[in-house]
Amino acid sequence: MWAVFMGWLFIPSLLRGGPKPQKVSQTYVRRSFLVFAIVIVVFIVAGQIDPEIFLVRFLPDNGLTGIAAVVLTLSGLCFSAYARIHLGRNWSSMVMIQEGHRLIRTGPYRYVRNPMYTGLFTAYTGVVVALGIVAALAAFVIITGAIWIKIKAEEELLEEQFGEEYEQYRSDVPARIIPGIV
Repeated sequence: MWAVFMGWLFIPSLLRGGPKPQKVSQTYVRRSFLVFAIVIVVFIVAGQIDPEIFLVRFLPDNGLTGIAAVVLTLSGLCFSAYARIHLGRNWSSMVMIQEGHRLIRTGPYRYVRNPMYTGLFTAYTGVVVALGIVAALAAFVIITGAIWIKIKAEEELLEEQFGEEYEQYRSDVPARIIPGIV
């Protein structure tokens, strides 16, 4: 499922040469590097203390967790794909404002400001359930941190680009990821 989704997401923009950036976030790169360095240190230290810690199972390995994992992963990837389709040419894997960029407020963007990430969090949760080990949970925490850094950088660019229009959107749609929670 993941391979099909990632291929569908990235191959078309690679073939057409990708978006034409108007403005690219430099703070995103710096923040990401800092988090990456911290993660490496934490994993090295944890591995030195107890090399088996990442293999500890915290969920049962049975049919119910398998079904839950598939449902979460598939529904998350489908929702993320729906958001990506709705975003159209405004999508980019990089944190940037493109030529002709518009603020999208329709479709799934009426309910959450980052529906692609909502779908990805759901799909990543499916992976954690499927594997059921501490390493999967640790990876989920790392991915969550990386996505929050990216969300913050995207919001900074959108606020700079769209000003009051973006402020109104944030007021109208307060949920970044999960309505009523985050």
